[in-house]
Amino acid sequence: MKKTTCFLLSILLIATLLSGCVESTGGATSESEDIKIGALLPLTGDLASIGEASQTALEVSAEDINGYFSGLGSGKNVEVIVKDTESDPETALEQLKQLDEMGITMVIGPQSSNEVEAVLEYANENGIILLSTASTAPSLAIPDDNLFRLVPDDTNQGMVLATFMQEDGISTVIPMYRNDVWGNGLVDEVGKNFETLNGTVLEGVRYETENADFSAEVESLNEKVVAATSEYDEGSIAVVLCSYGEVTEIFALARNYPALSEVNWYSTDGIALNKGLIKDNDAAGFAATTNVKAPIYGYIRANDRYQEIAPGIEEQLGRLPESYALTTYDALWIATFVDLDSIPNNDESARMAMKTITDTHFGMSGWTILDENGDRKYWNYDIWTVTKEDGSYQWELCGKIILPYEDNMLIMQGEDLGFAQ
Repeated sequence: MKKTTCFLLSILLIATLLSGCVESTGGATSESEDIKIGALLPLTGDLASIGEASQTALEVSAEDINGYFSGLGSGKNVEVIVKDTESDPETALEQLKQLDEMGITMVIGPQSSNEVEAVLEYANENGIILLSTASTAPSLAIPDDNLFRLVPDDTNQGMVLATFMQEDGISTVIPMYRNDVWGNGLVDEVGKNFETLNGTVLEGVRYETENADFSAEVESLNEKVVAATSEYDEGSIAVVLCSYGEVTEIFALARNYPALSEVNWYSTDGIALNKGLIKDNDAAGFAATTNVKAPIYGYIRANDRYQEIAPGIEEQLGRLPESYALTTYDALWIATFVDLDSIPNNDESARMAMKTITDTHFGMSGWTILDENGDRKYWNYDIWTVTKEDGSYQWELCGKIILPYEDNMLIMQGEDLGFAQ
C-alpha cells in the first residue's frame, strides 16, 4: 500500500496544515499517541455483506493512513475499534455506548438507517460524531445534528429508480418492502416519483424485519401480481423489492411461482452486489431469469484513486465490494483528520472540521462535498444485475445514471455505458 500512500499525500496536505498536529521533520514528533476511531459495522445479520466489505476497506485505509503518517516522520497511528451491530438497532445502540465508555467520540457508521435512527439521539446528547457510509433514509436528513453521511439520501434513489423504470417501459409497480425507516421511506420516494411520471403504484406487500419465514409474504405478492396481469400488460408490470440480505430467501421462494418469474423485477442498494445472493443458486437463478436491476450509489472508475486502491480491497475481500466499502475507505481518512483538527470533546468544533474537510476531500468515491443536511451532495448511481457465466453467478454492471448538472439526468445502458466507465 506504500504506492497508494504517496499519491494521497498531496490531497491531504491542506488538512494536515489545518490541524497543526503533524510536523514534517526528520524525526518523529512528540505527539505519538494513537488516534482511535470507532466503527459500527453489521458484520453479521441481514447486512453482513456490506459489513464485511466495509471492514476490509477500513483495514486497507488504516494501513494507508499509517503509512502516510510514517512518511511524514510522525509517531501518530490511527487505530479502528470495530463493533458488530449484528444488523440490529438495539445492538447498535449498545455498541455505541461501549465506544463512548472508551472515550471514542468519532464513529464510522452505523450502516443501516434503522440502526442510525436508534443511536442518533444518544450521539447528539453525548457529543459523538457519526459518519455513516451507507445510511440513506430521507427522514434522517437533518441539519445541524451529529450525523454526517457520505452517501446521498433516498430522495435521489427514489427519483432514479422511478425514472429508470419508466425508461424501461414500466407503467405499473407493485412494491415489496421492509417495514422500517429505510424501506418505508424508499418506497414512498419511488411511489411519489413514479406517479409524477404518470405511472401506477398498486398496493404492495410490507413485511416485518424480524421475519424468518417469508412464505406468506411471497404468496401474497404472487396473488397481487396475478391480479395485476389480468388488468395490465404483463411486460409493463414490475415488482420493486426493498430488502437486505433476506432477498436470498425471498427470491428462492419466488421461483416457485410462474407469475413472479414473468414480470419485471427491480430492487435497490439494499441488495446490489450482495455476496449471499449470488452464492445461492436458487436465489441467483431467479435473479438472473428475471434480470433484476438494482441501483446503488456509484463512482467513476476512471478516478485515479479508485484504480489505485480498489484492486487491493477486492483482492483482500475476494470479490467486488459494495460501493459503500469505498465510501468507508474515504470515511476513515476524513474521520482521522477531523479528529486532528477539532477541539477534543467539542462536537461543534468537530462539525465545523467535518464541513471543512469534506468540502475539499477527493477520495476513492470522488468529491465528498456534503449538503445542508450533512449528506453527500453530488451523486451518480450504478445499476447492477445478476448474470451467469461458466456455471457461476456474478454481479454485472448494466447501467449508469448520472446528473451532469441540475435536472438533467443522463441514463446509460448497453453500448452507451462504456462512455462513463
